[in-house]
Amino acid sequence: MIVVDTNLTAYLFIVSPKTALAENAFRKEPEWCAPLLWRSEFRNILAVYMRRGYLTHQSALQLTHEAELLLGGAEYLLNPRRC
Repeated sequence: MIVVDTNLTAYLFIVSPKTALAENAFRKEPEWCAPLLWRSEFRNILAVYMRRGYLTHQSALQLTHEAELLLGGAEYLLNPRRC
């Protein structure tokens, strides 16, 4: 299991020049986890793509669902005293 940041998650689900890198990381270690904040950050990335006309609202909802399937149940609150 690896802890991923939101950018890597976004690269996996939103086709971009870095998608291949995210796919390679996923092939090497398909069990991902993330801080709970990833949901808000991911939605923010999707909102930027929608404002720029790269994604429709329906596409953003679908990508959110797919990302939640991957990371749902593997999300953690960080304790700032332990970081």
